[in-house]
Amino acid sequence: MEEKVYENIAISSFWNFFMVLFARLGGLIFVIIVARFLLPEGFGIYNLAISIALILLVTIDNGINQSLLRYVAESIGNKNKKLASAESKYLLRLKVFFTLFLAIVLILLSYPLSYYLFNKPDLFIPLMFVSLYLISYSLGSFYNSYFYIIEKVEYLTIKQFLFEIIRILGVILVFLFIAKKYHIIGTMGVLASSMFLTTIFLIYHLKRLAPFLFEKTEEHVDKKRIFHFFIYLGMIGSFLVIFGYIDIIMVGIFLESSYVGFYSAAFALVAGIWSFLNIYNILLPIFTKMNKHDLQESLNYVFKYLYILAVPAIFGIFVLGRYLIKLIYGNEYLPAVFPFYILSVLILITPLASIIESLFSAKEKPKYIVKVIILSTFLGILLNYLFITLFLKISSNMALIGVAIATVISQAVYLIGLLIYTKKELKITLNPTHLIKPILASSIMALVLFSINTQIGLNPFTGTLEVLFGAFIYFSAMLLFKGLEKKDLHLLKKIIKDLRSK
Repeated sequence: MEEKVYENIAISSFWNFFMVLFARLGGLIFVIIVARFLLPEGFGIYNLAISIALILLVTIDNGINQSLLRYVAESIGNKNKKLASAESKYLLRLKVFFTLFLAIVLILLSYPLSYYLFNKPDLFIPLMFVSLYLISYSLGSFYNSYFYIIEKVEYLTIKQFLFEIIRILGVILVFLFIAKKYHIIGTMGVLASSMFLTTIFLIYHLKRLAPFLFEKTEEHVDKKRIFHFFIYLGMIGSFLVIFGYIDIIMVGIFLESSYVGFYSAAFALVAGIWSFLNIYNILLPIFTKMNKHDLQESLNYVFKYLYILAVPAIFGIFVLGRYLIKLIYGNEYLPAVFPFYILSVLILITPLASIIESLFSAKEKPKYIVKVIILSTFLGILLNYLFITLFLKISSNMALIGVAIATVISQAVYLIGLLIYTKKELKITLNPTHLIKPILASSIMALVLFSINTQIGLNPFTGTLEVLFGAFIYFSAMLLFKGLEKKDLHLLKKIIKDLRSK
């Protein structure tokens, strides 16, 4: 049972890895193109508009999508396809209603937000247009969730590949053939249309793979139960998104648009790395079906591999961070370097927190997430305000560093709170010893790479070789310290064999 669970998680994670790989490689190319053409000020306006839209969107997006994962997965697991179809239709109606409502709210708020709160008139038109992206993103994320439920993540991988190709080609055409003053809204139009087209792809294949979800049914849906869960998850989503974007919003309020661009550039790179390790959507349907003992074993197994991958990534940023910023964004974005170093700690914190969130959601205990997120959100707002106003007296660059510090502290408090409730309410504990060996191996890797960097200059070729050599040193040290064992290699071989047979 346990080995089969590990295999299911690992196989889905395999496809999830490639989906995220396409997303991050495509996203990286997209961000480089957009950041270089818009420059820090325009890139800042673009990111500020997107952040405001996501704050509104995730208010309902998180609650409805996770309700879909929770209840439709449960009904399918119980062989009740009619109930799964009824629940699916009910949640789709909720999604459409709230999405259109929020899009209208965003349009109405565009003027006062741009002129009075942020004091940035250039933000007004982008905020109007970003409502289209809000609608397409909301519907796209809804249909994404189905493929985690039916365990066909490979279709999401294909969809993501298509999305990246369409948006990259689209934004290149925008910058080549449309006047400069329309570049920001043109970029948003490309995002909205790319998401819409790939959502059609998902709907087509969902009808083919799970036609029962589209069939008419008179099955009774426990709307009160689902809506109650949705409200809790919606509250979590509201605070999570404020929690996640309050730094960008406050930078936008207190600093010039270019500093939003600097901070967004650093955050985008860090988020790109942790996204490879974020398997929330894979774990939620699986956790829903597991008992306490299975959860204890599986969680520690997942955390072990998370530590193995996340820790060296953080050390690698300390070694190559400045070079990465300069290579990817150009010299104009060098003020993003120090925030990048500080924010790299989130590579360990954020995926860890996301996995624990999936555990509480699976056990229908999201209220504990709400308690922690409320505390952490207010702490984040307070720390951001204090550090910005304090460090701004020195320089705007120091204020940006203060925002990064505030973000890491508040996120760390959030994770600690979740771990406390995990032990107290679910009687599940994590094994912290898995963290020691990755830190030791990563320290050796970093020392070697620092020594090399004092002797050679970095360019794309030598930088790539250094990353590969660093990976070799790290995994060699892990084998030496027995951080990787025979059973880990056995599981890897088993996964590869299963993937070949699919």
